[in-house]
Amino acid sequence: MHVEDEMDKCPREYVPYRTTLDDRDLVRAAEELHENEDTRESSIAQLREFIAKHPQIVRCRTDPVFLLRFLRYRKFNVTEACATLEGGLAFLMRMRTLYGEEVNTFHPNVQRMVELDAIVPLGFDRQRRMVILVRVGAMDPKETTALLQMRLGALIINTCLEYERTQVHGTVWIVDCSGMTMGHVGIWGLSEVKLMADSINEVVTMFVKEVHMVKVPRITWMLLDILLPLLSPKIRDRFKFHRTEQELQNAIDQTILPTSYGGQQSLKQATDNFRDMFEKQTKWFKLEEQFYMDLSVPAPGAGSSGTRALRNEFPGDEAMVGSFRKLTVD
Repeated sequence: MHVEDEMDKCPREYVPYRTTLDDRDLVRAAEELHENEDTRESSIAQLREFIAKHPQIVRCRTDPVFLLRFLRYRKFNVTEACATLEGGLAFLMRMRTLYGEEVNTFHPNVQRMVELDAIVPLGFDRQRRMVILVRVGAMDPKETTALLQMRLGALIINTCLEYERTQVHGTVWIVDCSGMTMGHVGIWGLSEVKLMADSINEVVTMFVKEVHMVKVPRITWMLLDILLPLLSPKIRDRFKFHRTEQELQNAIDQTILPTSYGGQQSLKQATDNFRDMFEKQTKWFKLEEQFYMDLSVPAPGAGSSGTRALRNEFPGDEAMVGSFRKLTVD
């Protein structure tokens, strides 16, 4: 199958799953996510059927790695995975309506943000979690916007989620607030903060295991005092605050930290590695600009009421996706 065919919501032939996980990853997936060969194959098939029969979804990826990000995030509760996929596509459509081409991966403004190396995946730590560094001071508030910063974060997240190990083991975030000024705070209005919180809570299909905030100045709390109450308690409880780099070194695998933070790899090596990761995923980013969900069509179960806001319950009749297997999850 050609890559382009994978945007067909109902292709004649689906791409088969070929794992990139090793035995240790597979054991983790089985124990933590209820994933095995039986649940994986049947769940992928049901999610594909959901996409094929959904009246609003016009173009969508159906390859296994893309679908597994939703299934793993919802621990193979297919009902919830379908709702998360539908909600994510609807969110993307609304973003395009509000901001147009500026949210496209290859828009010049987005590409300039990428070149700042302000958000850099550092690689997998000893626990196989992807560690991601955010350098707030690298972003000039006079030349960027809150929207572009969120778009850069989404691009980094989507790049990392193309790696199955990230889907299984999750991520650790390091947010270096040194160099943060009132200008950085000022570009975030209440609507932008709410948009970011909604996307973290409802759209991002990535396990966030830890968030390490480093050198947080007093002005940063102007944002955090608004953002933290909007996040789910589960994510909010994973925030940790460090006054110094030494405290960070005690909390993070030093083999993955850049030398500028007392670690063992150069920041340049990490940024070069990320650029390689991004180049490998370019084909998917170009295809994802073709994602389309027709929100003018009534949603399943919505009758003539039109589209709905993001919801956590299953969108419509369960018969659409066949017989769901209900799994007990943590």
